[in-house]
Amino acid sequence: MRWKSLCAAVLLVTACSPEPAKQTPVAVEPFVPSEHMRVATPTADLHSFANSHEVSTAHLHVSLTVNFEQQQLFGFAEHTLAFHQAPRAEELVLDTEGLLIQYVEAYVGEDWALTDYSLGESDPVLGTPLHIQLPEGAEKVRVHYATSPNATGLDWVAPEGTAGGEQPFLYSQSQPHYARTWIPIQDTPAVRFTFSGELATPPHLVGLMGANNSPDPERTGYYTFESQQPIPSYLMALVVGDLEFQALNERMGIYAEPSVLADAVAEFGYTTDMMAATEDMFGAYAWDRYDQVILPPSFPFGGMENPQLAFITPTAIAGDQSLVGLIAHELAHSWSGNLVTNGTWRDIWLNEGFTSYVENRIMERVYGEKRALMERMLDGQKLRRALPNMSERYQVMYVELEQRDPDTVFTNVPYIKAQQFLFFLEERFGRDVFDAFVRDYFAHFSFKSITTPEFEVYLQEQLLAKYPGVVTPEEVEEWLHAPGLPSTATVPVVDVFEQVDAQREIWLAGDAIDVQDWSLHETLYFLRTLPAELSEAQLARLDAEFHLTQTRNNELLSTWLVIAIRNDYEPAMSRVEHMLTSMGRLLFVLPVYKALVETEAGKQRARDIYQVARAGYHQLTRVEVESLLAE
Repeated sequence: MRWKSLCAAVLLVTACSPEPAKQTPVAVEPFVPSEHMRVATPTADLHSFANSHEVSTAHLHVSLTVNFEQQQLFGFAEHTLAFHQAPRAEELVLDTEGLLIQYVEAYVGEDWALTDYSLGESDPVLGTPLHIQLPEGAEKVRVHYATSPNATGLDWVAPEGTAGGEQPFLYSQSQPHYARTWIPIQDTPAVRFTFSGELATPPHLVGLMGANNSPDPERTGYYTFESQQPIPSYLMALVVGDLEFQALNERMGIYAEPSVLADAVAEFGYTTDMMAATEDMFGAYAWDRYDQVILPPSFPFGGMENPQLAFITPTAIAGDQSLVGLIAHELAHSWSGNLVTNGTWRDIWLNEGFTSYVENRIMERVYGEKRALMERMLDGQKLRRALPNMSERYQVMYVELEQRDPDTVFTNVPYIKAQQFLFFLEERFGRDVFDAFVRDYFAHFSFKSITTPEFEVYLQEQLLAKYPGVVTPEEVEEWLHAPGLPSTATVPVVDVFEQVDAQREIWLAGDAIDVQDWSLHETLYFLRTLPAELSEAQLARLDAEFHLTQTRNNELLSTWLVIAIRNDYEPAMSRVEHMLTSMGRLLFVLPVYKALVETEAGKQRARDIYQVARAGYHQLTRVEVESLLAE
């Protein structure tokens, strides 16, 4: 997912660092159990109660009825079991949170029969374990249940929160550990399973899952799905809404509300070129289809890489393809993350770092080296601005997460620092050698979940040992296990930004500059390197010359509104309220709220706006905004 980070979202670039910082590696403190180790778990995944080392789900079938009036799912989850130890396990432990368990059946021979179950003690992060007794010879279990209207993993969007304004909308968000809020499941990325599903929906709405959906399905109120490729639980996904479909080619298409579809196709049609580029560089696409669905603006993230049905925010539709790095990122996850998955949430860099690397390579192929380098430079500056605001623990790629909320690990580090590590390897070994390594890595670990130590062994055997002396084990150790940036970290310097620096000085002197042909990246760099305090006249010039208050580009708008708020620029204030009440994407709304709460008057204004906006936000957005407002 592109910039899912709840913490990093507000750390926008406000100044550039012309030279890479030289840092001495700092030893990470040895692991000591703490208050963040609250409960025992049976496996190395400290965020799952599942006894997956003994028995795991080989295939999952979900049968669910969607009830918009009650904002609940009703149905069952059927687990086909694989046993890993002798004697066979006598119980199956699943992860749940807030589920109403009605009854549980076990399948023995050719019959279903009720079996005993119990719920354990609840944990504020891990939820509640569901212990199911397995009769001798049990091959499957079926859990009948209902979800809570407050399930974190489901967003029930009222009609007024949709583009059409007439029909409700439902979508899921399972990453990192919210699948357990709508399915009783072994909610760990270490377990992969095939799945099938059936959805009963209102007959006038379309139901989809993160599986091989039939393109442009007939609206019947009953939909079936199948995924023959094994996935981890966080990639379980469903969406129900007033959706239409347009094909991009024989294996790709876009679903969106009718009023959004044409703009989405115009904006994201280049996904076909991105697919061709990625397959050429890193191997064949391993899934049946690659469709995208445009969600309502309440979706808190840029995208979610659900296999065969990527979730995309409408806030990326800028009209000029300036924000399609998001599309490249979600597509890249089809290789890094979906195909090769982090084994635990402390290994998240294996998902997001590889994906950010592949994303930039896609952008280079499709949009050119200049754009790709600008994006790398801006990201590098963002990381350097973010690191001083992080504890040393979270500056480490192989982070010691313990049982902290796994949402807290989605910072700039697993995205940008890990991307820089992979570019470091590419630059040392050469692109041809490193591309071959990455292709082999995806092929070798395809449909597997791996940990950082497993990656280190593979890297040593398949790259470092084959080309001795190019990169030392100590350099790798520093990247993966030390906080901050290693001495070998570099950020590309892009000539065009040096030209923007010169133009900024001319502009600040009061003279006109020609910005007609500037890219989004040049404009963002210009805005983020302006002095913190600007005069009313300068703000008016900015607004007029760059058309900021009325821009369709939400990244540009968010950046501008922060400047406007901090300088009390009244002409932009009506757009502040409009922006915060029309979307819930954390990357864009949090910086604006953060700027508002810097003054008492602004904080009151933020609270007033939030009261209007709250109903249109996902629960995760509400949590973050309310935390800011409470400070």
